[in-house]
Amino acid sequence: MNRAKCAPRLTSLLAVLLGLFVFQTTTYANTSNEMTDPSPTSANVSDQPTATVDGPSVSATSDVETDQPVNDPAATSASTTETDYSADDASTDSGDSTTQPSDSESKDNQPAVDDVQASKQAENNPQPTVENGTASPNSTASQQPETTTSDNNASQKTATPSANDRITIDDANNPDNPAWKQSSNNPLINFITGITSTIAAGVVYPFAASRQGAALLSKIRTLMSPDRYNVDQMWSDLDSKYDPAFTKTYYTDAKNWYDNEVTRQMLSVPFADGTGNASATYIAHPNSTKTIIYGQGWTTEPEWMGYISKVFYDMGYNVLMPYTRGQSTSDGEFLTFGAKDKADWLNWINKINDLNGPTSKVVLYGQSLGADSALQTAAQSNLPSSVKAVIADCGFSTISSLLFSLYTGASNSLNNLTSKIGWNLNGTIPLVPFDQFLNDFNNINKLLQGFSLDAVSGITAVENSKLPTMFIATADDTFIPDTQTETLYNLSASTLKLD
Repeated sequence: MNRAKCAPRLTSLLAVLLGLFVFQTTTYANTSNEMTDPSPTSANVSDQPTATVDGPSVSATSDVETDQPVNDPAATSASTTETDYSADDASTDSGDSTTQPSDSESKDNQPAVDDVQASKQAENNPQPTVENGTASPNSTASQQPETTTSDNNASQKTATPSANDRITIDDANNPDNPAWKQSSNNPLINFITGITSTIAAGVVYPFAASRQGAALLSKIRTLMSPDRYNVDQMWSDLDSKYDPAFTKTYYTDAKNWYDNEVTRQMLSVPFADGTGNASATYIAHPNSTKTIIYGQGWTTEPEWMGYISKVFYDMGYNVLMPYTRGQSTSDGEFLTFGAKDKADWLNWINKINDLNGPTSKVVLYGQSLGADSALQTAAQSNLPSSVKAVIADCGFSTISSLLFSLYTGASNSLNNLTSKIGWNLNGTIPLVPFDQFLNDFNNINKLLQGFSLDAVSGITAVENSKLPTMFIATADDTFIPDTQTETLYNLSASTLKLD
């Protein structure tokens, strides 16, 4: 084939693949008003009762993909109860008493009697058994997928959700796992796809991890969906059972509160490795020594973090919103997916403790990327004792698993086109086998940031933290599958874990 003709065709194909990979459609659901079934499930936490943890207890549901605002977050503050588990914290003051909902909350969002009873049962039984789980804490991360044989090892393959949510770099390179190791055994084909996969990874990585790329992606997505952050329109397509009118009212009030009423402070701490400074917005609640540290999502705008923060402020908490490396006003050119942020968060915790004194209590909360920052922070051996609990809102299990989910979604979108001419992709992207793409993505990350993607693992984090932990997910989140939260829940070593 003429090279002059081949090059633009290859470039065009990679551009299409990038668009499918990055801009594939995501869906969200608001289930914040459906708090009727107190029985826990690992796959969908939207119907759960109040979560009781050491220190603050939060009833929360989430409808966020990694960079979307919570749909109707006021339900998270519908009922809060404080339970102290240690003798040192036996005494409580007025700041730790039961908190009533704010005026902006609907009476319809009050938990049912069964929910309150379930919460009390959780207090008396701090180690609930896992229901509907697909994995136990003793199961291995290298669980093999179920596969069907084919002449082409990159076609007609399936993998169980639990296996797909535990992928490591080694797993993807294991020839016994054709669901992930899609590269050909033919040396010539393997050479060609090695080149095209490197190009694809080189194009995708800046959008996933660089300051400029992530910011540009956020702007492009907003241009493509103008109502993304418009409180007057963004809830107009919600099903009536999700009460879009109430959600709109909440966010309208929250926007006015954050923009015009509350006092905000800008704080900063040095990066743990001394390469720059992290910045944050701090909202102090009068006479409170309880603080939520709220971790930023992949492309979450700081203003929307502020609007959501009203949930916690109304419950009596100070709110600290640190901006991750490579985002907003923090230094750094790359997002580290929590690998370096977890050490920075220790500096934030110490700063909050200095501000609030010896009675300081901290809860780590994060959405999506921020959820994994919170989980990884909680797993550190030198975590200050003031940290009482973690709330992981739609976090990922491993970066490799998240990339596989996005890769599969892009493949399915492309397959909708190719199937019209009888070409079934069977979960692959032409010229970009998943294992080669993942290895190239990982190599770029190691070259630019100095760590492997396997160093960023929600699974490793939950296996090494015994803090009370609440896991939040939605069943129809197509960005981070709810099964990844299920896996985190099942593998968590927490002394009290709720979903």
